[in-house]
Order: sequence, then structure tokens, then C-alpha cells
Amino acid sequence: VKEKGRFVPTELGRAVKSLLVRVFPDIFEVSFTARMEENLDKVESGEEEWVKVVEEFYGTFSKTLKWAEEHRGELKRSLQEETGEGCPECGRLLVIKWGRYGRFLACSGFPECSYTRPLNERESPEPTGEKCPECGSELVVKLGKYGRFLACSGYPECRYSRALGTGLSCPEQGCDGELIERRTKKGRTFYGCSNYPKCSFATWDRPVPQSCPRCGFSYLLERRTKKGVRLSCPRCKAEMSEEEVTPDV
Repeated sequence: VKEKGRFVPTELGRAVKSLLVRVFPDIFEVSFTARMEENLDKVESGEEEWVKVVEEFYGTFSKTLKWAEEHRGELKRSLQEETGEGCPECGRLLVIKWGRYGRFLACSGFPECSYTRPLNERESPEPTGEKCPECGSELVVKLGKYGRFLACSGYPECRYSRALGTGLSCPEQGCDGELIERRTKKGRTFYGCSNYPKCSFATWDRPVPQSCPRCGFSYLLERRTKKGVRLSCPRCKAEMSEEEVTPDV
């Protein structure tokens, strides 16, 4: 797009560029461009047959192109970003997807759940019933650049805020910290210890309120893969499937 007389890349353009470099790394190498220009010069001078040059290029390129076509669904899913926000209709996580008109929020349970909404549509601050320790106004849950956080409803008069805790203790032995929800600059949600940098525990996996059947630790970590849901214990490191876990009563 053109902004202030200059062309700047769009978000979609950056995403496509990143995907192409990942799938066709050789083509984006400077050495490939130099070699291709040299071969084309030889074709122009009659030193090489154009058919031979094209065949040499397409032999390797066609294999990569075929792989990309076979893994189109997987590559498309790799552009999705987790938000850490639950779907209001089914409770599964919402993800950021790319559509014809840009990015939008959609339920990760699609096609079973077809909930979607515009990405820039912000939810109203969620009341917590907790009072601000600085001014006494109610604390609310807001969605910021790096994920959800607690803030004073009296903003901007009161600027109190703090990370949103999960109520789950850090699994590291001897640490009295709490897991808090955070988000990377690219929008991916992770969970880290509130005592960072003193404690460096962090995980991409979502904590679930289910005690470990091996060591009895108070919660497990959930990881969704192509083969289904896998659970692991952050304390004893045991891994198990959903079927191996008996729900807490």
C-alpha cells in the first residue's frame, strides 16, 4: 500500500513473504539469483540451450512446489496465531486467521464451531469484583498488546495495572510464584512465572485444572497436536493422553 508517498508492505504481504522464504529458501538466496542471471546470459550468447536451463531449474522447483501443494492445509494453518481468548460459543481457543479481506478472529474448533468476529472488535472490559488497591475503583480485565491484564476502571485518572494471574502456582520446586498469562509480540499466548526473571519457567502449553495421576500435582499442561490432545505434568514431566486421566471430582 502507499502511505505518505511511499510504498510499505501490508501485513498479508509480510506473511506471504515469510511463508515463501520458508517453503522455497533456495530461490530467495542471492547465489541462486546470480547463478540464474549467469545462465540466462549464456542462453543469450548461445553457449547454453534455454530448454536445458529451464529443465535444470524446474526439476528441483517442481518437487518443492508439489510438496507445498500437498501440504497446503498445513501451511495455511501455520499462519494462524493463538490469542489465548476463549470462544464465547463453545469455549475453545480463538485464533487469528487470514481471509480475503485481511485477518479475523475465528474459533479453533472450526468446522464444528463457526464463530468469527472482526479482529479489531474489542470486547468490553470484564468486571472482576476486585477493588483497585490504589483508588478503590473496580478492577477489570482488559485486552492489551501482550494479552489480557488487570487494570483500574478509573483509568486514566488511576493507572494501576498488573498481570492477570491464573491462580496456579509455579511448578518449579521452591518457587512461590504464580503462573500468569502473557503474549509475545506476534500475538502467541504463553504462561510464565510471576517471579521472572528470578524464575524463568515458561510454557506454550495451556494449564488445565486437572491433577496429575502420577505425582498428584495440582494441574496439567495441554498440548493440541495433529494426533489429538496430549497432557503433561509440569512437575514430574510425565506425559499422557486424555483417556489416561480421570477427571477430578
